[in-house]
Amino acid sequence: MKKLFLLLFTVSASFSVQAQEDWTKLNDIFTQVYSLASDLNDQTEKVTAQGNVISIITGKGTVSVERKLDPKKAKDLKHYKYSLLTSAGKVVVLDKMNAERVIETFQTKLLKLKEELRVNQDADVENILNSLFQ
Repeated sequence: MKKLFLLLFTVSASFSVQAQEDWTKLNDIFTQVYSLASDLNDQTEKVTAQGNVISIITGKGTVSVERKLDPKKAKDLKHYKYSLLTSAGKVVVLDKMNAERVIETFQTKLLKLKEELRVNQDADVENILNSLFQ
């Protein structure tokens, strides 16, 4: 548990440094979180990564972060707009600071879920191996 906390703290600290950089870094971070969500999508139905949307299904509904190319900027700049979406139909267009906070929170939750899935899988494997010799 301490290792997980240290990992999350390190990731959070790295995001704080990146928060001071320009929008182009946010695209790289989103890509990393999208990759993590894609990996988790194979292991659980609680996470989906499709198109430019990352969704987490909770007990209260689905919360998603969406990335769209900004039509007001030149396409070669690859400037994206980020939105927070809920299953209730609420859409919140995010400014830079809020987009970083949302993506950081998604990454933190996804890392926590990945660790929980790994621990549960380790416990399942241990139980199966123990039952083989009884």
